[in-house]
Amino acid sequence: MKETYPIPNWVTNYHKNFMLKERTKCFKTCLKCGETKLVFKFSLDRRNPDGRTNVCKACRVLEAEKYYYKNKDKILIKSKKYRDTNGKDRSEYFKHYQEENKERLKENASKWYLENKETIKERNLKYYQANEEVCKQRRKLWIEKNKEGIKKYNREYKRKHKLVR
Repeated sequence: MKETYPIPNWVTNYHKNFMLKERTKCFKTCLKCGETKLVFKFSLDRRNPDGRTNVCKACRVLEAEKYYYKNKDKILIKSKKYRDTNGKDRSEYFKHYQEENKERLKENASKWYLENKETIKERNLKYYQANEEVCKQRRKLWIEKNKEGIKKYNREYKRKHKLVR
């Protein structure tokens, strides 16, 4: 007669986990466009058995854009009303947020600037060419207001960068 030993708990758990991994899908079909796409192209949704929405992210973006352009006036009126009624709260929240996340915001801004340096230069050049007189007047006013600071800066610069003759 053959002896039977109880199966250890870790073996049954491993088998269950392995079977679950085998059943998971890598692809899913979108109900809007009908295309079969990778699972990560669908947003998370706990209500569905597979944990993903039935419509892909791209189709949801298109739906949102269509809705916005159909109801643009209503949305703008609603958002303006919200800004007017909650202006103080929002400004306090953003001030607090900026104080809390100063370093991260600074890093993001510098990263964005480095990525968009050329387009920024082009945009500034176009603006300067279109508004040359206004820019020159603004510069004159700035120089008049900051004469002392400019003198101080020039003295420091000359002191640090003495010309070798």
